[in-house]
Order: sequence, then C-alpha cells, then structure tokens
Amino acid sequence: MGLMIRSEDLQGMITIDEAIAAVREGFRDQGELPSYSAPRLRILHGDRRVSIHPGGCHNLQVCGMFIHVERFTFTGGAQQYAGAGKRVYVAYDTETAALKAIIVGSLPLFEFDPPEDWYGTETAITGAVGTEILARPDCKVLGLYGTGRQARRHLVAMCAIRPIETVRIYSRSADNRREFVARMQPYVDARLEAVEAAEDAASGADLICLATGANVAVLKGAWLEAGQHVTSIVASNKELVEQGLVARPRREFDDDVIARADRVIATLTEQAIQDEQGDLFEPVSRGIVAWDDIDDLGALVAGKVAGRTAADQITVFKQNSDQGVGFMALAKLAHDKAREAGIGIEI
Repeated sequence: MGLMIRSEDLQGMITIDEAIAAVREGFRDQGELPSYSAPRLRILHGDRRVSIHPGGCHNLQVCGMFIHVERFTFTGGAQQYAGAGKRVYVAYDTETAALKAIIVGSLPLFEFDPPEDWYGTETAITGAVGTEILARPDCKVLGLYGTGRQARRHLVAMCAIRPIETVRIYSRSADNRREFVARMQPYVDARLEAVEAAEDAASGADLICLATGANVAVLKGAWLEAGQHVTSIVASNKELVEQGLVARPRREFDDDVIARADRVIATLTEQAIQDEQGDLFEPVSRGIVAWDDIDDLGALVAGKVAGRTAADQITVFKQNSDQGVGFMALAKLAHDKAREAGIGIEI
C-alpha cells in the first residue's frame, strides 16, 4: 500500500546532504535513460500558472510527477509569488506499478524556513548537484546575488558542498542585504558581508550564485575571472512574453557570461529550448554558443560528458528548471524516512 504523507511531519528528518545525494542519483538515472523522463510542462492564464514535472528513475525504481500552482506579480523588473498552493508529489513503484507515496507540500529541508515558505525548497538542492561537480573543490569565497528565500537556501546548500569562508551578498536593497546578513549568519560558518555594488559580489569570488527574482541581467560577463564558477536559477516561459506579462524573456546574466564560459551545463537543454529561456536561448540565437555545446546535468552526473577539466576554466551551471527525476528521488527518500519513522497514512 502507498503512504499519504504531510511534508511538515518530515521536519528535521532529511539533511541537506541526504537530499543532495538523492537528487544526484535521480539525475544519474535521467542521464542513463533520458527517455524515461520529460521536460516540465507549464500552462498559464494571466498571472496564474500550473507546473507539472514528470519523471522516472529506473535504478531508484520510482516514477511519477510533481505538481504546483502559483499566482505572480511582475513589478520593478522582478517576479514574485502572490500566492502558492501546497505542492504535491505523486510517486509510483516502477516495478509493481503500485502507488508508493503522495506527499503534500514541499519538503521542509531548511530549518530557517517558516511554514508559509515551505515551497520551492528543491531548487537549491538541484543547484548544489550541478555546482558540486563543476566548481573548483577549493572554493572559499562565494558571491551571492539575491536576498529572498532562494538566496537563503542556496547560501546553505553552497556552504554544504564547498569550504566557503566568506560570502559577499548583493541585492538592490541595502536594507534587504543587512537583514539577510543578520538573519542567516547563525546558519553558516562562513562570514557574511553585504556589498554595495553588483560587481563587488563577483570580484575575487571563486563561486558565484545567482538566486534572484530578476527579469533583467544582474551579472555581467565582463566581471568574470579565470577559475570562477557561476550557478544561476532564473528561467522563463515564452508564454510570459506572449501574454504580455513581461516585455522580454527573463535574464539573470548577460550574453558575455556565456561567451566567456569554457563549459556550460543546463539542468535540461530541452527545457530551455521548449520555454525559450533567455539566459541560454538568446545567446544561442545570436550565434554566441550552439546547443550542441551545452550539455545536460543528467549526462554530467552519469559521466557521459565532461565537466571542468582545468582549474582556470570558467564554468556555468544554468539550473533552468527542477526536473521530475529530482522530485521522484526526493519522494523515494521521504517515503523511506516516513516508513522507518512510522509516519503517514496507508492508502
């Protein structure tokens, strides 16, 4: 029988390291058997959006989908949630076709998140999987763009995978920068520093993480230095442009970032093509890079393509969409934890 699980009942039961390891194995399965997965599907009406993430993991023996619904505001060059319903995992056993678990709510992976922010917790985990493979092992300085919920989560995730000693934080609001430092300093050993200019966060950083709600580029390729790694999370949908909700595709970095990169990995290039996501679609359209030069996270995790091959290379991981395989790997992890703890309702 399957389990119905309330995500809040799992609070404190899944560590960041366990979540990262699970999602890595999910993407390994995708890299080995990409036909058992599909890009995220989104449908929109005005500021209303439904997202469905299907995926199957043959080695983990789990498949299904993750679904969520939001409403948005688009103001001041940024996109923000105006409302977000509880997200739902629906997972099946691939070998028996039996329902394995229905999990209501995103997993409470970060101890500083209040219950009203328990959604979208998986994005930083996927970001950490790609970053862990591509960034230099000796990264000590993190340049972090953004001060919202995703920036908080990426701070902790990046510090979990690298020996970060200093974090330079930039956002447009000086008040938000100061509040972020005060709020998040207790959760990491690294020293947090607010910086006044966007370029200051990138200068001298080993690892740059863009975790913003921006619709316009916040990182310029001209600022990049040899050996740096960039992880970026903003994606987009062509439907946003077609419906007039935004003037042009969302961007988090400019074309020069891709032009200067020695290696570019996307969570899924098919997603970027399908959604015409600006950070990749526009540089390809302008001939700066070809789609054949951009590989998928699954192929990277599975060892089918190379990542960083030299310490002085500039690498980019475009976390352009959480995928069903990652959600299903987390669903299996949560199911196993719940079984062990006697949590959930048999259905």
